[in-house]
Amino acid sequence: MRRLIGITPQENVFREQERISAMIRSGKVEYFHIRKPDFTEMQMRDYLSHFDADVRKQLSLHDHHRLAVEMNIGGVHLNGRNSNSPENFGGRISVSCHSVDEVLQCKDKVDYCFLSPIFDSISKQGYCSKFSLAELKRLFDEKILDEKVCALSGVTFDNIGKLEEVGFSSFAMLSALWELPRTMFISHQNARFDYVSGCKEALRGGIRFVQLRMKDASDDEVLAIAKILRPECDKYAALLTVDDKINLLDSGLFDGVHLGKNDMPIAEAKKLTANKFLLGATCNTAEDVFAAISDGADYIGMGPFRFTTTKKNLSAILGLEGYSNIMQKLQSRGLKMPIYAIGGITVADLENLKQTGIYGVAISSVILESQNPNETIKQILKTF
Repeated sequence: MRRLIGITPQENVFREQERISAMIRSGKVEYFHIRKPDFTEMQMRDYLSHFDADVRKQLSLHDHHRLAVEMNIGGVHLNGRNSNSPENFGGRISVSCHSVDEVLQCKDKVDYCFLSPIFDSISKQGYCSKFSLAELKRLFDEKILDEKVCALSGVTFDNIGKLEEVGFSSFAMLSALWELPRTMFISHQNARFDYVSGCKEALRGGIRFVQLRMKDASDDEVLAIAKILRPECDKYAALLTVDDKINLLDSGLFDGVHLGKNDMPIAEAKKLTANKFLLGATCNTAEDVFAAISDGADYIGMGPFRFTTTKKNLSAILGLEGYSNIMQKLQSRGLKMPIYAIGGITVADLENLKQTGIYGVAISSVILESQNPNETIKQILKTF
C-alpha cells in the first residue's frame, strides 16, 4: 500500500497549516514533516498551535523536539541538528539516511527512514542522485531493504510508479507536493450546472484548483457559495480562490484571489496577500507578464486563447503563436512563472498548448458543456 509523507518548505507558504490539515484529513498524505530549521522555539510553538489535535498526531518535528511531548505531536525526525528523541516520548521516530549502509545500521531502531537522494533534488540545486535504481531493486528483491525505507529527493507524482517497480512503498515529497495544480477550473453556470454542482463535478473528476468566478454577484452571494465549496475542496485537498473580490479573503474561505487587469494593481494587492494568500494576475501580452512577475504575482492567467462566451470584454486573441512568442520572451530573460492558458480551450488544443511551454490550463465550458464531464477531465489531466 502506497504511503505518502509530506515535508514543509523551509519558508512559509500561503495558508500552509490549513493546506497541511486538508492533505492529512483527505488522506492525500499520511504524515507531514515540519522542517523549519530557522524557527525559534517560540515560533515553532505558535506554528503548531494552529493545528487541531487530530492533525498534530500525524506531524513529525525536525527541530525543537521537546515540543512533541508538550504539544502532543505524533513524531520526531532525527538529524544532525537533533540526534536524540526527547525524554518520555512514545511516538514515531524517523531518521535521514544517505547510504544503504546507514539504512541497515538504523532502520530497526526507528519506525521509518528517509533514503536520499534517489533522484536529483528539485529544491536543492546540486544535490544529485547517487543511487542505481537497478541496485535498489535488487536490495528490495533480496529483502535487504523493506517498507521502512522511504524514497526522498526528486520524488514526484510522475515518477512514483517507477519507484514502486523498484520496491518502494513509502515516498516523501517536498517541492512536488507544494506545486500549483496544472489544471484550474473556473466556475460558471449553464442550463445543466449551477456554481456548486459544476465545481463539485470538477473536484470529483480530479481537478484540484478551483476559482470561484461570479462576476455579477454580491459579496454575500459569493460567500454563500464559498461556504458550500470550502469543505468540498478540503475533502480533496484542493485550492479554492476567488475572482476579483480581494476583500473576501478575510472570510477564511479562500486560498487566494485572482485579479483582472482592471482590478486592484498587483503590487498593491501583494502587500495584502504576501505569504498569506495566493495571488493570480490576468495578462495578455509579454509586457503584462513581466509587470505581473515584477509586482509579485504567484501565477498568471494568460489569454484568451480563442473567443469565449464565458468572459466579457475580451482582450486580443492570442492563439498558439501568441503563447509561443510570449513564452519564448520569458525564457530568453530566464523568467519562470506558472502561466495558465485560458479562453475557449478544448481537449484537442491541449497537446499543442503544452508545446508552447505554458504551465497549465484554466478551463470551464469544455467540462460544463461535455456530454461526459468525467471523461473529459480525465483527458485534460493526462496532459496537464
